[in-house]
Amino acid sequence: MNLYDGHRVEDHASFLFDDVLPAVVGYADSQGVPTGVAAFAVFLTMAGIMAIDGVGRDEIIRAINEMRFPADKPQETLQ
Repeated sequence: MNLYDGHRVEDHASFLFDDVLPAVVGYADSQGVPTGVAAFAVFLTMAGIMAIDGVGRDEIIRAINEMRFPADKPQETLQ
């Protein structure tokens, strides 16, 4: 996924999985709320920042629709 020329989300995977995700999970645990609630709050905040920066709603929705996670990949069948 590339919304900004020369920059890809995949290039920041270690930051996202090593820093951001544990921070969101830790915050949710400390507040006693589901991780999804904290993650959604972060998502809305980041989407707002991107919108202020000129990224349109259609682009944000397209990015969500095109995003792929490791769990989306087909599992190899054991034989």
